[in-house]
Amino acid sequence: MMLTMLMGQLTLGQSNSFTISGKIKGLEASKIFIIIFDEASKSGYLRDSIKVENESFSYKGTADKLLYASISPNMDRVVKKGPGGGYYPAKSSSIQLFVFPGANIKLTGKITDFVDVYPSGDNINNDFAKLNKSIYPLMNQSVNVAVKISNKLVTDSTIIKKMKDTAALLDKQVIGIKENFINDHRSSVAAIWLLSDMMIRSQLSNNLATEFFGKMNKEKLVDVSFYADVAKRVDGFTLTASGKMVPDINSMNTYNGKKFDLSSLRGKYVVIDFWGTWCGPCISGMPKMKEYLDKYQSKLEIVGVASESDKGERWKKFLDEKPQYQWHHVLSTKAEDYILKFSVAGFPTKIIVDPAGKIIGRFVGEDDEIYKKLDELLK
Repeated sequence: MMLTMLMGQLTLGQSNSFTISGKIKGLEASKIFIIIFDEASKSGYLRDSIKVENESFSYKGTADKLLYASISPNMDRVVKKGPGGGYYPAKSSSIQLFVFPGANIKLTGKITDFVDVYPSGDNINNDFAKLNKSIYPLMNQSVNVAVKISNKLVTDSTIIKKMKDTAALLDKQVIGIKENFINDHRSSVAAIWLLSDMMIRSQLSNNLATEFFGKMNKEKLVDVSFYADVAKRVDGFTLTASGKMVPDINSMNTYNGKKFDLSSLRGKYVVIDFWGTWCGPCISGMPKMKEYLDKYQSKLEIVGVASESDKGERWKKFLDEKPQYQWHHVLSTKAEDYILKFSVAGFPTKIIVDPAGKIIGRFVGEDDEIYKKLDELLK
């Protein structure tokens, strides 16, 4: 009911269809691509193409609820390419919007070396446009600095340092604008989506994220999926803080097909490793984890909790081919979302649990700190 109120009267008496149209200066592609992120779909998203003629386009789609979407202009000049064929996934290289039943979204703007294009037509997208108009130019400047440095277009160390300082200042400005937007738009769908996105990207401290969430208008946002996601992450902060008893991991979604219960490992130290087959640093850290499992085999257990975009096929294949890493493994799913339950924002994240089941520490990224801690505890 609240979600319908947020979207005004657009959905009343209408089907699940929505429309997107626009004329964008500098749009040279013959077609553009839309991705609609929907956890209910098999892959977690829906992808479609949109025909473009003379910089203009029109698209009709369906959505049974409010969903976040992104449109790629399919133009090489906005792709921020790095060395070796990689690229920087800059949000300023795409159009961001929300779709929902009955929405009639207009896209306006221009394409230069970034996508200076924004949605309008309803309060939700108007808010989103207001945010992105203020941060896209800054984000583009920052990523351009990173591209120049990574592609060695600048080699003088003094100039590189100045460029990095400039980029850091731009990034700080963007974070400040985002924080102010959340604080000033406490009933906005765009703001609760932004809060969720910033938490996923570890752009806010746990305390500040919790403070912002407490100020959001629950009455108006409680039925929005992004609000529920943030609520779970905030709960995860509290439940998985150092000194707390570790939450349950009790699942049949295991590599060996047998039921796993984290509490069965009481009496030993446990490292819970949140990882994915898509995560390079996660994979590169596994030999070291194996080394420490062997080193302290009578005192230590490892539990891998994988986050995958498919139903676990790549995960199972990887473990089939790497029997040396076949310690305890659980797959996080939509029904059993341990990523949200433990408020994991970066990969890998490793959590140490003591023999009594109490959380000792959390380590984000692949570095030696966790192994120093294990040596301190287990020697």
